[in-house]
Amino acid sequence: MNILCTIKNNMKLEQPIEVLEKLLSYLYLDDCVSNKELSLKIGLPIPLVSAFKKELIKLNFAENKGVFKLKLEGVQYIQNELNYKLVDSELYNSLSSEEECERFKDDLASLLVPIYDSRPRVNVLLDQAHATLDTSVRRVMLLLKNPIIFKQKILFLGDDDLTSIALMMAFKKLGHHDNKNIHVKDLDEDLLKFIGYVSAKNNFTINTEHLNLKEPNRYARIFDVILTDPPYTLSGLKLFLSRAISFSKNEGSEILLSFGQKKPKENQEAQKLFSDQNLFIKSIYPQFNKYYGGSIIGNVSDLYILSVTKNTYPIISGNVDYSNKIYTGEINPRIKFYQCKSCNNRLTIGYGKDILTIEQLIETGCNKCSGTKFQYQGQEKIHLPPETRQFGTHIIIEMKNCESDKLKCISTIENMMVDISRKCEFDVINYHFHQSESRGISGAMILEGSHFTIHTWPKYSYVALDLLIYSDFNHQDTLIKQLQSQLNSQEYECKILQRGF
Repeated sequence: MNILCTIKNNMKLEQPIEVLEKLLSYLYLDDCVSNKELSLKIGLPIPLVSAFKKELIKLNFAENKGVFKLKLEGVQYIQNELNYKLVDSELYNSLSSEEECERFKDDLASLLVPIYDSRPRVNVLLDQAHATLDTSVRRVMLLLKNPIIFKQKILFLGDDDLTSIALMMAFKKLGHHDNKNIHVKDLDEDLLKFIGYVSAKNNFTINTEHLNLKEPNRYARIFDVILTDPPYTLSGLKLFLSRAISFSKNEGSEILLSFGQKKPKENQEAQKLFSDQNLFIKSIYPQFNKYYGGSIIGNVSDLYILSVTKNTYPIISGNVDYSNKIYTGEINPRIKFYQCKSCNNRLTIGYGKDILTIEQLIETGCNKCSGTKFQYQGQEKIHLPPETRQFGTHIIIEMKNCESDKLKCISTIENMMVDISRKCEFDVINYHFHQSESRGISGAMILEGSHFTIHTWPKYSYVALDLLIYSDFNHQDTLIKQLQSQLNSQEYECKILQRGF
C-alpha cells in the first residue's frame, strides 16, 4: 500500500493507514457519497476528506469535472489491493438496506443450520459453550460493516462457535470465495478437524493451527482483526487478551472480545486490564452474544470492540510460559451429584473423579445398570490450598520527548521523585541521586520492601523508570500524570508485571 502511505505522509495524517483504505472503499462502492457522509462514516474531519480526494486526483486515480469520480486506475487499484475484484459490490451495498440485510442473514443461516447441528460437542473443561447460530450470524454482519474486511487478515483465537465458517460462507455468497486470510487457532483438535472438514466440503480455505496459549510462542504480528471468546475467568481473560495483542498487526488492528458480566469488583478488574494494556474501548454491545448452556454467565456475554494503539502492549509477553489456572473448573473446582433414573444409584462426578462432566456420564452410563438418564441433585465446592504467591507489582515506564533541560538538573529530578512518592503514598526509607557528566542522572528511592528508580538521557529526551511495590498499587494514573506533567512529556510506554510464583 505504498501509494496510500505516500498520501498519508503528504496529508501529515496521524490516523492509521486503514482510515484511508476505508475512504477509498466507500468511494468505490458509492460514486455519489458526499464529503459529509464520508466524514461521518470514517470519523475524519471534512477538510481531510477533501484533501484525500485531491491527492487521488494528483495521482491520476480520480477526476473532478464538476463531479468527483474514480478513474480506471483508481478502480483497478481498489480491486487488486483491497480485494474487491471478485466481490459482488451491488449485493454488498444492498446490505445497508434493512430488508436486504435480513434476507441475506436468513439465507446465510439456512446454509449454516446443518453445519451447526453437527458441530462437535462442547468441552466444558475448556469453558466452551456454543453460541447460538443467530449470534454467529450477527457477528458476521458486524464484521461486514467494515469495508476493508475483504483484504484483512482475520484471526479467531478459539472458535467453538464456528464464526469463522459463518464468515467464510458470507464471503462466498458475496463472490469472495477465494479468501485465504481467515485463521483459527485453538486447543481443541476435534474442533479444528471439523472446521477443516467443512472447509474442504465447501471448497474454501480456513487456516487452522493447534495452539496452547499458555505456552511461549513466536506470535506473528500480522492480523488486522482478532476475535476471541476467552474462558470466563480474569486469568483467562488476561492470557487471551495478551495473546490477541501479540498477534495484532499495528495500531489500526481491532480485537473483538466476548466476555460476560461479573461482580462489580471483577468488572473493574476486567476494565483495568484494557487500560493497563493501553487498549481503547471503541464500542460495547451489551448482551450481544447468546449461548446454549453457559449458565454461569447467564447464557449471554457482552461484545467489546477494542482498538490497538501505538502504546498497546501485552501484559503477558509472548515468550513467557503462563502457568496460572485459567478455566473455571480449575479455579473453582466442584463435584456434582446425579441419581440414575433407572436404578436410583447416586453418582458423583467432577473434580478428582473418573468422570468429569454430565456428557461423559451419559456416554459412559450408570456403573450399576448402564442407564443413560440422570437427575441432577446438587453440587459441592472443593476448597483447595492456594498454589501461587504474589509478591507485588512491577511497573516499567519509558517517558519520551521530555524537556531535555529538566533531565540535566539533579535537584529537579530529585524533587520530582520525592513529590511523586508522596502523592502515590510510597513509604520512603531512603534515597540517593547521582549525576554523570555525560550520561544523565540516576536515582533510587528505597521503599518499605520495594524500590522506585530513575535514569535520564538528556541528549535523547528520554527517561526510564522502574517501580516495584509489594502491596496493591492504586495510584498508576497519578504516577503517569505526574511524570507527564513534571517532565513535559506526552508520549510514554508502560509495562505492568505481577511478581511471584
